[in-house]
Amino acid sequence: MRFYLAIFGLFASGLMWSCSTAPYFKPKSEYPPDPWVKGYSNPDDCLGGEQLAARKFYLPDYPRTAFNAGRQGWVIVRLDVTQAGETENVTIERSVPAGTFDGAAKQAVREWQFEPPKSGPMSDCRVLLRFRLGGVSLGA
Repeated sequence: MRFYLAIFGLFASGLMWSCSTAPYFKPKSEYPPDPWVKGYSNPDDCLGGEQLAARKFYLPDYPRTAFNAGRQGWVIVRLDVTQAGETENVTIERSVPAGTFDGAAKQAVREWQFEPPKSGPMSDCRVLLRFRLGGVSLGA
């Protein structure tokens, strides 16, 4: 009986140790100041137009290499929304640090879907994605 209790105790302590060693984010750089997104757009761009209502929306995953390196930054993504509410022509307008978060941002935005815009397709929409302290948020 003692043998089983000892084995159970070792198993339980190992389980507790593994749960407590989940990776945590250690920033090794300051978060760069947010950009003025409207400064990248023209008056006839999507920004001043109709509000988009998301149907399918997921924030990107924090890239593992950036997480492990303690990197922080942001990405301005440019996209068009079709009459059906699908995203197309997804490009990176600007990012800091350049290239670090681009792939994750682009991959996530390509999957977004919106309610079909009432006024027709929308072009040159821009969105700011913040990669900060190991998490991702949407900017204004």
